[in-house]
Amino acid sequence: MKQAIKRAILPPPGPRRLPLGIARGLRMQIDFQYQTGTYLGLYEVELNRHLRQILRPGVTAFDVGAQHGYDSLVIAKHTHVAVAAFECDASCIEEMADSFALNPGLVDLIRPVHATIGDEVGQLGLDDWAYGGGFVPDFVKLDIEGAEVAALRSADRILAERRPALIVEVHSRELELDCGEILAGHGYRPVVVSPRKIVPDLRPGEHNRWLVAV
Repeated sequence: MKQAIKRAILPPPGPRRLPLGIARGLRMQIDFQYQTGTYLGLYEVELNRHLRQILRPGVTAFDVGAQHGYDSLVIAKHTHVAVAAFECDASCIEEMADSFALNPGLVDLIRPVHATIGDEVGQLGLDDWAYGGGFVPDFVKLDIEGAEVAALRSADRILAERRPALIVEVHSRELELDCGEILAGHGYRPVVVSPRKIVPDLRPGEHNRWLVAV
């Protein structure tokens, strides 16, 4: 019933220009049943001050767990250089490509990569991609629903040599501690950012926070 009411009163899905926030002016495919907050500039606003500090012109980036491509577009909008958008879900790859194509000035900067990121056999390591024909990032945004540790382990050379800025979303207390330990081992001092309490984003788990290492 709730979904039926939403369908009846909300605008239909389709391409929209985002009117507010750090993504203002970007165009995306928006489904208002699930992405009203994104459209209104409310998605992960807790991170915006950190992103504004990090996303300077010329900062290359990895968006690991790119999903619908929102973060990739925001990064490209502010840096004007290469972004690699890693995503394991083929349907998300297709959807993000549609949104990227709505932004002619940015579409050529963003490279979708269909892969599962990690340090196990059959997975793509971030070091392997970066040093094997891709590029080495100045910034890594990581949100892959529980596989954060494996992804960081796969980026050992990047962390040691390039020392990029990072924003890592963690989905349990144990993962937060493990990711923090990896980052500390590379000389980072991550800051913990907690979700806002007023009009929060809907999240699947009880523990969702970010480690920001600049």
